[in-house]
Amino acid sequence: MTSVYTVVIAGASSGFGAALAHDLAAAGHQVVAGARRPRPDAPRMRYVPVDLTDSEATHHFAQAAIEHLGRVDGLVYCAADPGAVQRAWQLDADAFARVLDVSLLGFVRLAGHLVPHMQQAGGGSIITVGSQAARTPVDLLAAYGAAKAALEHYSRCLAEELSGTGIRVNTIGIAAETELAATHRTAKAALRGRPSPHPPLPDVAESLPLARWLLSDQARHVTGQSIEANRP
Repeated sequence: MTSVYTVVIAGASSGFGAALAHDLAAAGHQVVAGARRPRPDAPRMRYVPVDLTDSEATHHFAQAAIEHLGRVDGLVYCAADPGAVQRAWQLDADAFARVLDVSLLGFVRLAGHLVPHMQQAGGGSIITVGSQAARTPVDLLAAYGAAKAALEHYSRCLAEELSGTGIRVNTIGIAAETELAATHRTAKAALRGRPSPHPPLPDVAESLPLARWLLSDQARHVTGQSIEANRP
């Protein structure tokens, strides 16, 4: 990618996705941000409402991004569903399916539209947001952890298959205070009947430099990696 690049961010309603979208736009990059709820545009950043569980809506989002940006240098997938917080043996299958649909299949749908475009353009950087829960069991988050594990494995497969095309694919795990983290804590506390123990998490801004680096040409040699931020 050039020093100024174009990025599609899916899952930018709040948290890491929203913070990264504003951070990149403030640095002069062009951003199309997909969000489940409407948000105002900003200089160098256009918000597009999208339901990533809907194939047609995802297709329209991808087309809108390509038309607006002309070329897609980067794709960051941050979308996740906060539901299905439950003991593993008590999980509702439909709620579990929703978590998988948002966290994994939404990316599969979007990659199907944007990867061919990036191939034609000669390369780019794809980042998926994973989780430590993908590799370490977390109480009451079996659905979330399983979905993130599937996303991380799919990302590694994508990286392997795109080797030599100029497109690199990496997964990052963030440790930050986000709306998702707060929702998980609240749901856990309700199940336990007491506050959910949780270490204090840093501001989401502390996780942005890693994503910026992976999107840049400085990381053109890095692909197929899962990089986890450590909790404080």
